Order: sequence, then structure tokens, then C-alpha cells
Amino acid sequence: MGEQLSAVVIGASGIGKQHAKWLHTLGCRVDGFVGSSPDSVNATFASLRESFGIEPVGYTDVGRMLDEIQPHIVNVCSPPKFHYENYMAAHAAGCHILCEKPLTWDEDLDIATLNEQARQMAEAPTQAVRAVNTQYVSAPPAYYELCERTGGHPGAPEKFFMQLESRHTNKTYERVWVDIATHPISMLIAFCGPGEIVPGSGRLAVGREYGHAHFTYQPVDGPPCEAEVLVRAWCTEGTARRFGINDMLVDYAGRNDENGVYCTYLSREGVEHKSDDFMYVSLKRFVDAVRGDIAAPLADIASGYTNQLLHYGLMENATIE
Repeated sequence: MGEQLSAVVIGASGIGKQHAKWLHTLGCRVDGFVGSSPDSVNATFASLRESFGIEPVGYTDVGRMLDEIQPHIVNVCSPPKFHYENYMAAHAAGCHILCEKPLTWDEDLDIATLNEQARQMAEAPTQAVRAVNTQYVSAPPAYYELCERTGGHPGAPEKFFMQLESRHTNKTYERVWVDIATHPISMLIAFCGPGEIVPGSGRLAVGREYGHAHFTYQPVDGPPCEAEVLVRAWCTEGTARRFGINDMLVDYAGRNDENGVYCTYLSREGVEHKSDDFMYVSLKRFVDAVRGDIAAPLADIASGYTNQLLHYGLMENATIE
């Protein structure tokens, strides 16, 4: 395997904690993390030590951490409004970078400015590996295998549906769409290939706790696909996570298997299919690309930029309900 990779996580108290877990599991040395305050650094350090047995050095300053540790890998898991500055700092340090989704978001900036920041992130010249964590891109192989076991291949995608709900997102109105909809859009692209939303076809309704979009997606190759995306937050009574093409829908859940390993389970018509956790797949592909074992990560930073253009493009004419 060669030299052990040194990794750091910017923002390790939320989703970044899972990044730290999987980086450690994948054989990286998690050497540092950044928190928002001394108190949060202390709490995160205690949590990482208790949960995973790792003791990275905690910082409140990204630049200082990068200077002192000089890591190979930086995982950007800070609140989205800080993604751009943290990503560009890691870029200047020459690091391999995995950025959480969305690439950029700041309520004080307009969409054109946010997209320009994302473009700069995607086009910053580098020989390093740069990726975005849109882990649902790994879903189609497991989906197709389950479909074959329960009725056959669905065929070329002419319809797409995904409902994705969250217990944890504490945002409202457009922030629900911002926080969750990256995943359905990434999955749509994974099924159909690169393309664009047909001009004039997009409709997005935004409520306090949901976003509901209908649009026609035209891939570069293949037929147009009629897409429906429903995302919800504040689902305290349970969550629905369902997706598929051409009305062949599967339900998704994550849980520990009999060995205590967190895995993905897809189910349809009483049949269940187990696979690696989608997020684990995303981080493994990233680390494997950094090591040179494979050519590219699951979703490179350019695909994250394309995703954002589609994602925020639907927001520009949203109806508030």
C-alpha cells in the first residue's frame, strides 16, 4: 500500500464524523480536524476517541492545521457557506480534496455568485484528486441487480422518481431543497448520463418542510426522461427513501449487518438486497483514487459543479407554498 495517507476533516462533529470513521476504516491516519470553537473541538475530540478510538489534533484555524500537519487528504465537511474558502485553502496547499455537497451555498449570495464559486472549485488546475460526496451515484448497480431478481430490467430510463426524507435537516423552505436535492439529481445523472433540463420544463414547489420538482431531463445519449423529485425534512415519525426508473421503485434503508458493519439495504416486493454503504463506497473510491489504485473517484468535482447548475437552476423559478 506504500505510505499511510494523512487525512484531516474540516468540520467533524456532524457528517464529518462519518468521514473520519470511514477514513480510519480505510487505513488512513486521521491526524487533525477543525471545529468552530474550542468547546466544539473538545467535544468532537472526545466523540472521535470514544466512538472510533482515534485522537486527531483539533484546531479552530484551517490554515494553521494545513501548515502544521501538511496532510495528503482534506475532507471539507464544514457548513456549506464555508466550503469555497476551505476548499480553496486546501487547493492552495496541494491536497487531495473530498467536498461535501452542495459545493457552495450562502444565503447572502445570489445563485450566479454561488455557481461562479463552484466553477472556480471545479476548474482550479491540479494533478490531485478532487471529488464531491454525492454517494447515491453508487446506487444503480445494486438497483439493477434487485430489479433482475424481482421482475427484470426496467429498460432505458424514460421516467425517474426519488423521494428522500430526513429526520435531521433542521432547515426550512429553500434550504430543504438545497440540503437534500443534490442526491436525487446525482442519481438521475447516474441513471441517464450527462445532460440538461429541457428549458421551460422545470417546476419546483417549495414548502416549509419540502421541495417537490417535476422536469424533463434530456441526456446526451438516450431518450428524454420525465423526472420527479420529492425531498422532505423534519420527518420525526420515520423516513421514506424510495427511488427508481420506469415505475420500478425500490426502498432504501441503512443499518448494521450481523457483524455490526453499517450497510445499505434495498428492498422491492419483499426481496432485500444488501450492499456496501453508499457513503463508504464514495470515500473508498476517493481514497483508492488518491492511492492510484483506480483512475477516478465516484463523483469528481466537475460532476459536483454540473449537479449544482441543475440543482440551483430549478430553484430560480420556484413557487413558494
